[in-house]
Amino acid sequence: MTADRGPDPAVVTGLSRQNSLYRRMITVCDQIADAAVRGADARQLTRVLAETLDQTVLLFDPAFALLAQAGAGEWDPADAAAGRIRRALATERRPLRLPAMPDSALPHGCQATPITIGDTILGYLVVLDRTDPLARDDDADLLTTSYAATLFALTMANERTSADLGRRYRSALVDALVSGNFLDAADANRKGRSLGLADPGPYRVAVLRPNVADETPATAEKLAARFVTAGRLAAARGTDVVLLLGDAAEAGDVLTDCAKFLAGTMTDADPACGLSERADHPAQAPVGLRQAQHAIDVGTRIGRTGQVIAYDELGIYRLLLQIGDMRQLWRFAEEILGPLLDYDANHKVDLVATLSTYLNQHQSLKQTARALRVHVNTVSYRIQRIEQLTPLDLTNPDDRLVAHVAVKIVESQQALDQGSA
Repeated sequence: MTADRGPDPAVVTGLSRQNSLYRRMITVCDQIADAAVRGADARQLTRVLAETLDQTVLLFDPAFALLAQAGAGEWDPADAAAGRIRRALATERRPLRLPAMPDSALPHGCQATPITIGDTILGYLVVLDRTDPLARDDDADLLTTSYAATLFALTMANERTSADLGRRYRSALVDALVSGNFLDAADANRKGRSLGLADPGPYRVAVLRPNVADETPATAEKLAARFVTAGRLAAARGTDVVLLLGDAAEAGDVLTDCAKFLAGTMTDADPACGLSERADHPAQAPVGLRQAQHAIDVGTRIGRTGQVIAYDELGIYRLLLQIGDMRQLWRFAEEILGPLLDYDANHKVDLVATLSTYLNQHQSLKQTARALRVHVNTVSYRIQRIEQLTPLDLTNPDDRLVAHVAVKIVESQQALDQGSA
C-alpha cells in the first residue's frame, strides 16, 4: 500500500496562478463595469483601467488616432511603435502580445486588442507592459485586456448610437427651421437655441448642390452626415444639402470640403453653393432657404457652378431670372440688341461687350478703352455705331437702363450656353 504524498506542488502552483488570474480579471471587469453603469464614457474607462492595472493604457479610434491616455508617460503619435501596432492589429484582428521595441514608446512591449462589435471595429485598446519584468504575466495581461475591450465595446457602441441619435436630432431641427415647421417665433427660438443659434444672432442659410451625374438623395445624405459629424448644422433636402452657417466665409470651406468628398467618390461632379443674406433670428430661416435656393438656381443658369453664389451679390440677376421663361427674356433682349448681335456675328466684332463695359464704366470713354485695351477713338466709334444700329440714345438714363438689362440677359444666356457646352 503506497503512502499518500498529497497534492502535486506543480498542480497547486498552476491552480493558484489560475485563481489569481481569474481574481484579477474579475477585479478589472468589476471596476470597469461599475464605472460604465455609473455613466462613464470611453475616456473615463481608460483612466479607470489604468488605475486598476497600475499600467499605462491607450485608447485609439478606428484610424488609430489617440482618443485617450491614462497612466505614466506620454505617447507620441509619430512613434514607430504606433505603425507597428496598427499593422499587426489590422492583419490579425485579434488580441495580440507585442514584444519590446527599443527606442520607442514600447520599451517593454504591450498588450493590444481591437474593440469590436460584430465585424465593426470601434477602436483599439493598448496596455503597455509594466517596467518590472518579474511582475508581468503575459497570459493574464492579454486575457485581462481582452475582457476590458469587451466592456469598452459596449460603452463605445452606446456612445456611437447616442451620437448618431444626436446628429439626427440636430439635422431634424435644421430641416424644421428652414422648412418653417415651427408654431411661432418663440418656438423657432427654442429650436434655434437647441442648435446653438443666438437670438438675435447673425447666421446665413447655405444650399449645397453636388451636381453629380448620378444625382440621388443618397449623395446629399452622405454629405449632410459628413458635415454634421464635423460639427456643422446641416440636413439633406432631396438632392441638396442645407446648412446654417455663422459666417459667410464658411461657405467657401463647405464647398471645398464637398468637392474633396465628391472627388473621392464621384467621377463627374461640379458642386455649387448658394448663400442667403444675413438673418438675425431663427424664424427667418425659411426666407434664407428661399434666397439660397434662388442664388444657386441663378448661379447654375449663368454658369457659376463650382462657386459660392451669394444672394446679396446677384444684383439685377435677382430680378431677371425670377422670370422662369428664358425665351421671354431673350425676346426682349433681341428687340433691343438684335442688330448688335447680328453685326457682331457677321463682322467678328463684339459691340455687345463694348456696350456692357461702357455702361459698367459709367459712360467713360477713357475707362472703357482702358478696360478693353483699345484706343479711346475705337471706343468712341463703336458707341456711335451702337446708337446707329439700335434705337438707343445712351445719353438718356432710361435707354441706358434698358440697354443694361438687355446686356445682362445676353450675358446670362451666353454663360448658360457655355456651361452646357
